[in-house]
Amino acid sequence: MKHTLTLIKALLLAPLAALNAAPSSDSRIVIASEAGAKLDSDVTKGGGTDDTSLIQGILDRAPKLGTLKLIVDGPILVTGLKVHSNTTIECMNRACGFYLADNSNRPLIANATPQAEGRADRNLSFLGGTYNGNAEHQEHTTKEHGWTTAFALHGVEQVLFRDVSITNSRTFAVYLTNWRRVVFENIYINLDHIPKQSNQDGIHVQGPGEFLSIRNVQGRAWDDMIALNIDDLLGDWDSEGKFGRDPASMKRFGSAAGIGPVSDVDIDGVQADDCAQVIRILSRASRLDRVSIRNVKGTYRDFGVWITPYLREGGNIGRLEFENIDLRPAGQRAYDYVPAFLFWLAGKMEQVTLKNISSHAPIDDRPLVWIQPDAKIDRLRIDGLNVYDPRKEIGHTPLIRADGRIALLEVRDVVVQRPQATAPAGSLIGTSMDRSALEAFMDARAGIVTPPGKGRRGWPEGVGYLTSKPQIQRLQITDVVAEGLEHILDHQAGTIEALDLRDLSIPASTEAVQQSGEAKITKTQGASAK
Repeated sequence: MKHTLTLIKALLLAPLAALNAAPSSDSRIVIASEAGAKLDSDVTKGGGTDDTSLIQGILDRAPKLGTLKLIVDGPILVTGLKVHSNTTIECMNRACGFYLADNSNRPLIANATPQAEGRADRNLSFLGGTYNGNAEHQEHTTKEHGWTTAFALHGVEQVLFRDVSITNSRTFAVYLTNWRRVVFENIYINLDHIPKQSNQDGIHVQGPGEFLSIRNVQGRAWDDMIALNIDDLLGDWDSEGKFGRDPASMKRFGSAAGIGPVSDVDIDGVQADDCAQVIRILSRASRLDRVSIRNVKGTYRDFGVWITPYLREGGNIGRLEFENIDLRPAGQRAYDYVPAFLFWLAGKMEQVTLKNISSHAPIDDRPLVWIQPDAKIDRLRIDGLNVYDPRKEIGHTPLIRADGRIALLEVRDVVVQRPQATAPAGSLIGTSMDRSALEAFMDARAGIVTPPGKGRRGWPEGVGYLTSKPQIQRLQITDVVAEGLEHILDHQAGTIEALDLRDLSIPASTEAVQQSGEAKITKTQGASAK
């Protein structure tokens, strides 16, 4: 019996003894303070001891150890760090992290082996914490590094960002090119400082890449909050018609930055807090396919979604889907090189779906969907357009401007309410030959339309779009409830080969179709206009 009680007592005390035992030593897990970091900086203000050498020395152990986890338990001042494969940086909370010292003029965090082709750095994780780029005291670009960003990752695979705050990056918060399998979750992007020539994107992605997941991104950017610029201006045609990385543009983008095809992208949850611009998609020659963007909300200045080959004869987009978009213009314009809009569609696209698009209490007459003269779209489906406009005086801009070439344009499930409008104005869909906005854009970017110097092709086709006419093979408009419009369709230019109107609920003051000048409608069908 005595031996039994002794055994029971030993078993009961065993967990307590284990708790009080000295922790096992694992050289692959390093706590910053225990390694000698002073932790006397501030992730919002900077200052303190420069601990770059100490922290970089720790990170450089990863190749030899095989894996490394750095636990950051306070704020650390650095002049830029490089991370190797199989590295995790975990910050205990958002008061911990890194601050880029004045005049560092380089990325705060970069992968150790940046490259435009091939991927040498794998299995990188950034968990929690704040990364402050100290925008006010950095150069915009440098010859050695290109853009001065918070994160610069070129040639990476299997990357995770979770619960990370990125503050005051001089240009992009995250610059990601040549990647595979990347996840962003619960990311906060903040700007207190907006220098001139900002280019302060949030998450900026170029190709080549596949399998990208972005979920729950909040905050403010003073350029694109999310940029899927798979070619960006780095990709261009030379004078012989060959597409590739433009040597002249590498000064800005960096010699290690990649371009190329991107596929399998899932973006769900973007909350814009007074952003200059929200989402840009820029494909010139590289293929972009299987992209879903959902639940995008908040306020912006200039544009909501810009899909463009950017002043080139290009675009190579397969399937794009947008759903649940509620972006509201607020405040003065941030930039004036392009007119304001919610959606701008240009270039070659196969299938684009806009579903549940909202315009609530707009402050001006910017178009909600603007199909540019250089757009060539096989199928555009707008399924669910909800407009509530309480203004008394409303301009004549169509909600949907169709100035390009579209094989099938389907617009359905539309509600337009203008309860205080003094008179009907504008239309749901309009075609016209007004090219003043495009001409002004081309003039403002003349150096890009026809680049100076030898070796680049430019955009000789651009001038032709100033006189090209809209062409729609089939236009289907169904299930529309609208008030305060002059017309459902205001067709002023070009050709609509087949028009199908069904289930329109409109007042007597609204015409179903207005056809002007030389505009043509080859065939009309449909019924039940109330």
